Parts: sequence; C-alpha cells; structure tokens
Amino acid sequence: MMKRVFNSLSISNKLAVVFLLLLFMMGVGGLVGLYNAGQLANLTRRLYSDSFKRGETLTAVENEFLSARQELFLHTITSDVASKSFLEGSISEHKAKIDRLLNEYKALGIAKGHEKLFEELHRHIELYWEVHSRIGSRTRDEALSLIRTEGNKTFTEAINALKHLIKEERDTAFTAYQKSDFFASVIIAVTLAFTLLAIVAAGGLWFALTRSIVRPILSIEESAKKIGQGDLKERVPVMTEDEIGNLAIEFNKMAVSIENYYATLEKKVEERTEALKVANEELSTKKQELETANLELLEANRMKSQFLANVSHELRTPLNSIIGFSELLQEKAFGDLNERQFQYVEYVHSSGAHLLQLINNILDLSRIEAGRMELSTEDFSIMEVLGELLGNIRPMAHERNITMECKTVPASPKLHADRAKFKQIMTNLISNAVKFNVDGGRVTVDWDISEEPLGMKMERFVVFKITDTGIGIKDEDKGKLFKEFEQIDSSITREYGGTGLGLVLTKRLVELHNGSIWVESEAGKGSTFFVRLPQGTEEIDMPVMTGRLYSPQGRVKKPLVLIASESQDINHLLEIYLAGGVYEVFTASDGLDLLRKAQEQKPFVIIMGIALPKKDGWEALRELKNSPETNSIPVVVISSLDKKEMGYELGAIEYMEKPINRERLLSVLDKLNG
Repeated sequence: MMKRVFNSLSISNKLAVVFLLLLFMMGVGGLVGLYNAGQLANLTRRLYSDSFKRGETLTAVENEFLSARQELFLHTITSDVASKSFLEGSISEHKAKIDRLLNEYKALGIAKGHEKLFEELHRHIELYWEVHSRIGSRTRDEALSLIRTEGNKTFTEAINALKHLIKEERDTAFTAYQKSDFFASVIIAVTLAFTLLAIVAAGGLWFALTRSIVRPILSIEESAKKIGQGDLKERVPVMTEDEIGNLAIEFNKMAVSIENYYATLEKKVEERTEALKVANEELSTKKQELETANLELLEANRMKSQFLANVSHELRTPLNSIIGFSELLQEKAFGDLNERQFQYVEYVHSSGAHLLQLINNILDLSRIEAGRMELSTEDFSIMEVLGELLGNIRPMAHERNITMECKTVPASPKLHADRAKFKQIMTNLISNAVKFNVDGGRVTVDWDISEEPLGMKMERFVVFKITDTGIGIKDEDKGKLFKEFEQIDSSITREYGGTGLGLVLTKRLVELHNGSIWVESEAGKGSTFFVRLPQGTEEIDMPVMTGRLYSPQGRVKKPLVLIASESQDINHLLEIYLAGGVYEVFTASDGLDLLRKAQEQKPFVIIMGIALPKKDGWEALRELKNSPETNSIPVVVISSLDKKEMGYELGAIEYMEKPINRERLLSVLDKLNG
C-alpha cells in the first residue's frame, strides 16, 4: 500500500517527503543536542565563574596577606624613618587590596555551604589587622613580642581559614567538572544514536528513490541507446505516474516523430547538399575578388611609397640649394644686407629647413613602409645623447621661459640602438613637449631600467618618459596621434604648426627597434609620452677622469683654466692654444665632470661648450652661477650656436662662436688676469 502511494506521488512530492523525514530526524537530534549543550555550557560557566574565579581570588588574597605579614615584620625591626614610612604605605596598599579582593569574592557569589567559612576568614583577618594596629604605639621589643604571640596566632588562624576555603572551592570545581563530563557522555551517546538512525533512514529512502526515480530514468536511457543505434521501433515502458512517467510518454511521441522524419530524411539531405554546393561556389568567387582587391591595394601602396620617395628626392636637390644660398646670405658672404633683407633671408632659410624636414619625414616613412629602412646599431651612452639633444633644444625653451630638467646619474647606462634614429625619436618628442607647452611651463625627461620576462629569460628595457605641463590631449583625440597627416585640432595646427608626420615617424622608428610608445594625458594638464626600448647591453659609461689634478692648498702658482668643450678634439686644440703660457690647463669630459671639478679645484676661469654629454652646457652654466661655491668663477662660452643673449643672461662674461679665434680668446683671458 505504502509503495503504491509513494510511486503515485510526483517527483517534487517524493523529494518533499524525504526532506521532511530527514528534517524531522535532524530536528529531534538537534533539540536533544542543544539541550545537553546548554546544560554543559551552564556547568562550564559555573565551573569557571563560580569556582575557578573564586579560587583565583582567594589565592590572590593569600599572596597579599603573606606579603603584608613580611612587610609588617620588616617595619617592626627597621629603625630607618624613610623605610618605615615606605613600608607603612605598602602595608596599607596590601590591606586595601585584600579588602577589595574579599569584596570581589563576595560579589561572585558565595557557594552554598561556604558562608560560615567566609565569615570565619573575615573575622580572623580583622583580628590580625587589630593586632597590627596596636603595634604602632609600642617599642621595638614590645612590638616583636606582640607579633610572636598574638600576631602569629591570629595570622595562623587566618591562613588556615583561607586555605580551608580554597580547598572547599576546589572540591566544588571538581564536582562541577564531573557533572560536565557526564553531560558530554550523554551528548556523544545521543549523537551516535541519531547518526545511526539517520544512516538507516537514508538507506531506506535511497532504496525507495532508486526504485521510483532512478529505474525509470535508466529505462529511458536504454531505450534512447537503442533508438540511437537505429532501432526506431523501440518504445519506453511507462512505470510511474509522476513527471518521469510523463517524460516517458513524451519520449515515445518523439520516437514516433523521428521514425516518420527518417522516411523523408534522404530527400532533405540531397536538397541541403545542393544548397551548400551553391554557397561554396559563391564563397570561392568572393575570395578571388578579395584577393584581387588586396593585390591592387598592395600595388597602390607600393606605388604611393615609390612616388613619395621619388618626389622627396627630386625636391631635396633644389631645397638644399635654397637653404645653402640663404645661409651664405645670412653669413654676408656676398656683402651686407639691410634689416628687412636679413629678415626675409631668415624666413626663406627657416621655411626651407621646415620643408626639408617634412620631406625627410615622408622619405623615412616610405622607406619604413617599403621595408628598406635599415638600422645601424651601436652601444652609446644614454646621458651623453640626451645632453646633446637638450643643448640644441634648450634655447627654444628659454625663449618661452620653459624650464627643462633631465635625470642625471654619475655612471650612465648604455643603449644598443641606432644612435641617429634614437636622437630623431627623442628630438621629436622633446621638441613637441616644448612647442605644445605653455609659457613658463616645465619639461622633464626621465628614464628608468626594468627587467621583464621574455620567454624563458629576462630582458632589460629602458623606459623613457617625457613630461610637459602644456595643453594636454583630450581622450577622444588620442587615437589620432599616431596616424599619418592627422591633426587633433585645426586651431592647434594654426597656432603651433606641424604636418602630423612627426609622431607617426617616431612610432615607426620605435617599432623598428622592437619597442613601443604610448601617451598619458589630460586636457589642460599636460602630457607624458613613454618610449620603451630593449636595452640590448648591460654596459655602463663610467665617468672619465680627465686633466691633471691640482692641489687645493695652492701649490700651483699659474692660474687654472678648466676646459669642457663639445668634443675631445676641441679640448685638445684649446690646450694647445694655452700651452706654454701663463695658464695651467685641465679638462672635463662632460657636464657632470665640469661641475665636480669646478667645485673641487676653483679654477681662475672656465671655458665651456653647449652640447656637452650627460648634462648640457646651458644647465651646467645655470648650476655654476646658482652655486655659492662657483658663482664667482668667470665663464667663457665657445659654441657653434648663435645664442649670445641666452649665454649672457645665464651669467657668461663672454660668448664666442666657432671657429675659435685664438687671439681673441687670449685677450679675454689676459683681461681677466689683470
């Protein structure tokens, strides 16, 4: 009867019955466990609060009482007034602690049957303190006699009463522990009983569920396998009246539909095959059309690159003539020019140089796209190249009062790359940082070395960071930065100029070095361009100790001249100019070496160039004049740059353009020497 009723239930009802039975068993077991656990918790709490804590309190009373006894004896035998005063205070503290601990014990609740013991303890302690109060007015011998008689008696009675009470508390704790152990045993037994009962009930429920749910499902699975093997006449027996029975009925209907559909399947397959054949032919035709279009695009791109290269080559020849003759006119090779003529010649020269730069960029882009751009790699000092670049760009920044800063280190790491292409990359980025900056802004050139995993090994990369405080870039315009002939805003083009090729070429050159470039910017708050290049070498450019060292005590009588020119050849030439005269000469290899030697040797005069390695001459000159130790040293600048006003503004006493005039240089030095 029960089996028939269970089979007639739906699956959800069967699961509900099983769940309710298990829930009932778990509820009963849980209630029993909770009850016993509560009893155990109460016993444990009582064991701790009513026994252990009271025992700890009485033990503390015992310790304080013993300490007070010892200090009372010391107070009696000592004659020092200060010691007596200290011991009296300490005894009072012990008495106060004993009173407080007895009150805490009483607040915890005196165990049943212990009230009389507690009262006896309290009485003996009061008697002891009463004896103690009589000692203070007696002589030393009388006090000792009182301590040995009444004091010892009351102390012994108090200690015995205290120990008796402590023993009773421990016995009470042991009794509570035995009760908790009993309840723990009961909990274990009840838990085991209900666990066994649950296992038996679960086994019975599993058997019932297997017969009413699993067997019909296995029957459906077996019939499905036979139908899958081709026996379309197979049908599933309907064993129950629940959802699985309904599933079996629907499965049989599906089997009938499959049997009917199979009869017309072959014809449908032939129709679908023909449709696929037609579709494949259309795809093949489209593929051929796309391949033809791709070839045409490749040819058009090749012809474009070839055209740009040819046009660039043809334009470079007349442009070189225009630039060359305009330079001759600027140098007044054919006679003097009036102010307007000189201004127009400058316009012609700057326009020709700008157009030549554009043509060179177009030519470089066409070479890269055609795969004809080759790299001439070498190991070079990072700081040396950056120092040269900053020396050339700093005058442009100075005209707009833009501060330029560059990271400097005593020993510069080297980079394995194409030196000329690297200079082109950094020149484009740094000059853009100046061009698109605000007046009085700042440009910072920083770099760092990092190691990143590449396959099974680590590779070193140099990441350059060029930061400016300029106009910034909007988020929607960042995608246009590295596209050919793209300008993010026509108004910016009119104000700042540009063709849209500089960053495109920079990106191509970076990628040619297997590097990457990206930008972080916010409109109105400046931009930061990042260039990541493989270092390719672990060499370091160590600082070179050049020139002769001179004693700081002034043993050299001749005036010292410190030379830091733009190359070692010019340093040697200047040494020859000044050799055999009244001056002692020593040289510096770069901007950092110049600053160090100027502070150490305090030369009579400094002769320096602008395009110095590691720290350019403009920055070195500024630091010389800002330092209290070197600002009084005269500085003579010799450079190929026509930037006299800037040199004088930074503190140079003389600015001479190359080629070097020996007589003029000696005349300047002689005037300084008096």
